[in-house]
Amino acid sequence: MNIWRVPYPKFGDGPGLQRCAAVAERLEIDLAGFGARGAVIVGSNGKGSTAAMCASVLRQTGENVGLFTSPHLFVLNERLRIGDDDISDEDLSRHWERVGAAIEAAGVADAIGGFEFLFLIAADWFAARACAYTVWEAGIGGRLDPVKLIEAQHVALTALDLEHTALLGETLEAIALEKIAAAPEGARLFVSARAAPEETGVRAGIDRYCAEHHIHASFIGAAARALPLSGAYQQNNAALALSLAQSLAPLSEAQIERGLATTRWPGRLEVLSDDPLVVIDVGHTPDGVTRALEGFESMRGARAAVLVCGVSSDKDAASIVARLAPSFARIVCVAARHKGAPAASIAAHVQNANPAAEIALAESVAEARQLALAKAKGGAVYVAGGLFLAAEFKAVHLGRDPASLLFF
Repeated sequence: MNIWRVPYPKFGDGPGLQRCAAVAERLEIDLAGFGARGAVIVGSNGKGSTAAMCASVLRQTGENVGLFTSPHLFVLNERLRIGDDDISDEDLSRHWERVGAAIEAAGVADAIGGFEFLFLIAADWFAARACAYTVWEAGIGGRLDPVKLIEAQHVALTALDLEHTALLGETLEAIALEKIAAAPEGARLFVSARAAPEETGVRAGIDRYCAEHHIHASFIGAAARALPLSGAYQQNNAALALSLAQSLAPLSEAQIERGLATTRWPGRLEVLSDDPLVVIDVGHTPDGVTRALEGFESMRGARAAVLVCGVSSDKDAASIVARLAPSFARIVCVAARHKGAPAASIAAHVQNANPAAEIALAESVAEARQLALAKAKGGAVYVAGGLFLAAEFKAVHLGRDPASLLFF
């Protein structure tokens, strides 16, 4: 596959829907036309897993199902999928050029963001392939995220965390309301019980908002299903995914089971090796790493484990490390090539969170892997704290150069 470099800054001139709407009009794409048979997933954590399970179950209908997610681990093509296949370089090139030309024609080339660009490529591709169902993972929020233009009649809210507070609000309730604003009037909203426990301000706020906007809200507990994805929290995501899929299409129990069993979603408590046990996770918020750690603890059993820890420079490193470090006696700190906070600063947070830990600093992810495997002595290695750390560690594990990975 090619290495694709998005030619626009990630968020462009900031949040807004007008640019995407103008380009879609140039492309003659009816974004709202996806809404009746489209699902949008919003939330802080669990969006990608929920979207992947929902799309996998819907694929059992035999229809074309489009899936738009972010970010990617290795190549940008991973963000756009129809059926079981990521977009090919040939198709990506064709729609890349079409959307780029429409952006120029709409006069928004100096303002549009990279996420909007990829969203429009997905919409153009899904329309060209006449997808019967589409599943869309929101980027940030929902009120001003491009997925709002889908006008999806089926929306899910996954777990919440305090993230992007300058844009979304300072409380979980405010963040929840920004996110569910992706749902148009009359939509069905499925809310994870993890996001809005009973008797909380979050649930009360959601109830008020939905009553005011004529949205039909359902609060969904965890499922009890056999899943290919590790971690108890995935049962909550599975319940949301099934609620969405079953509201979109008539599905038999056999189709549901087959769809869940064939879900492909790497990077989430992904096992790279069984002996020693090596697990990576892309969680990058305090709640996300906490839930994943619970899953890893059950996976490792009685095996002693070494933590490889790195956090992106734009994340809350102190809070993330505080959730991870107390569970490990040996910790290797490292900075990912892409946006990684300095290893020394991660080590300082580790020292604060777990003064008794044996701490090592690595110059690179490759060195961190070597150190961790040596210290694990056949036990377990857990790689956590950031998306880019997980991606680079997996690349090294597979013999690839992490410098070849391109993000934006």
